[in-house]
Amino acid sequence: MFAFLALALTFFLANTSVVGYLFVLRQKEKPFTVLRNLIGPAGSNLFYNLLASPVAVFAAVLYNQMYIGGLMLMVLPLLLIRYSYLSKIQLQHANQDLLRVLVKTIETRDPYTSGHSLRVSRIARAIAEDLGFSRRKVEQVETAALLHDVGKTDAIYASIIRKPTALTEEETAIIRTHAIKGAQMLEGLSSFPEEVIRGVRHHHERYDGRGYPDGLRGKEIPLAARIIMLCDSIDAMLSDRPYRPALTVEQVAEEVRRCAGSQFDPEIAEAIVRLDTINRVAAMIEEDATAARTPEPAGSL
Repeated sequence: MFAFLALALTFFLANTSVVGYLFVLRQKEKPFTVLRNLIGPAGSNLFYNLLASPVAVFAAVLYNQMYIGGLMLMVLPLLLIRYSYLSKIQLQHANQDLLRVLVKTIETRDPYTSGHSLRVSRIARAIAEDLGFSRRKVEQVETAALLHDVGKTDAIYASIIRKPTALTEEETAIIRTHAIKGAQMLEGLSSFPEEVIRGVRHHHERYDGRGYPDGLRGKEIPLAARIIMLCDSIDAMLSDRPYRPALTVEQVAEEVRRCAGSQFDPEIAEAIVRLDTINRVAAMIEEDATAARTPEPAGSL
């Protein structure tokens, strides 16, 4: 038994190393980041691998009893499961692509916020990954960030969003209702989980309780909303504005530290500064901006 366990461990380590190295080459990610994704949050992937290991033992038993016929009994159900899983993944990707197109189309009416929600969703995903969230949690945070301003599509905000001068108190009160409006829109759709809806509703809540719409404080604020609040500010600081150029990564990090505990969750703020997440998202934003400035080849449709 000891020799068998040693052999299994050796195979696992060799397989993980080779697969991880290929991902490093293909995705150009840091080896530590790839290894963390392979292991999963709190070793969850290792746990799932352990749960799946009896399948291999069962296949060996069938082969010992029925030879190739026994393996065929295993292969056909596994292929069916794989096909079902791939179909689900493709549907999820199609839904995400559709959401991105809709959000991008909506934001084209405001030149100052065009692409804002897409950038915030990418920043939110980067933060969630660096914090070690599960894949499902990462996707929920990313979706909530993508849709955080969906309430602004309501016609009552059109004239306020386009107003070139400062807003009145009445207009400010109206525009602050967009978080509730967005959550209400999503509540009528069965495809969005409660975590996404709560992230949209509370993305303007401050850690010190001075935010809106419900004045939640600290850990009362949903995790997705706390991340979106931070992402919203990071995108604003890293983007050029009519009244100032984009801040540097060092300036953004200093501002995040300064507002930790008041506007931002101090634990998340400390983590993204320590993990150098801000530098990573700044590179992503610059890459997107460069791609947007690059003209399409002549004759392209």
